[in-house]
Amino acid sequence: MTLRTYILVFQENLETRIDEMKLFADALDEDERLFRFDYNVAFLQSTKDVEALTQRLRASPLNKTLFFISDITDASRAGNMVSAFWDILHHGDKLTAA
Repeated sequence: MTLRTYILVFQENLETRIDEMKLFADALDEDERLFRFDYNVAFLQSTKDVEALTQRLRASPLNKTLFFISDITDASRAGNMVSAFWDILHHGDKLTAA
C-alpha cells in the first residue's frame, strides 16, 4: 500500500488534552507517523484510507472532538517552514504528540 499524507484539523484547541493526543499517537501502527503542528492541527502519514483513520479517531480518546481529515498526498505543498516540518514529510521520522 502507498503511504499517504493527511492533515488533521480539530475543532477544539487540544492544548489541555495533550495526554489524549499522546495516547492517539502512541497507538499508531509501526509504519505511521504523526507530526503535531499546532494545538489543533497535525499531519499524519499512513497507508490507511480516510474511512479507516476516521474510525480510529472515533475509537480513540479524542472521540468526542470534532475533526476534519483530508488526504494531501498529491497536493502542492510550499511555505517557509522550519526544516523539521519538511523532514517529517520527506524522511518519515516518527514523532509523537508529546
